[in-house]
Amino acid sequence: MHPATGITLKEAQEMYRKYMDAERKVLSNQRYKIEDRELERADLKDIVAGKKEWERVCIDLSGGNSKRTVSIIPSNL
Repeated sequence: MHPATGITLKEAQEMYRKYMDAERKVLSNQRYKIEDRELERADLKDIVAGKKEWERVCIDLSGGNSKRTVSIIPSNL
């Protein structure tokens, strides 16, 4: 669970998938009209920014961004 937000990895992955889906939809058709109704999707730059943020949260929650200490011992002294 994310310490600041209380979001689980599963929830973060679902949000990331939603942003991926939104990005695909915008890339295929930003605006369309059916009879007298018109739909315009969100800005691609906002979707990409949201997708990157959820990707970062997923990485943080999965431990992929953990800092590790490494010891190096020279062997030729």
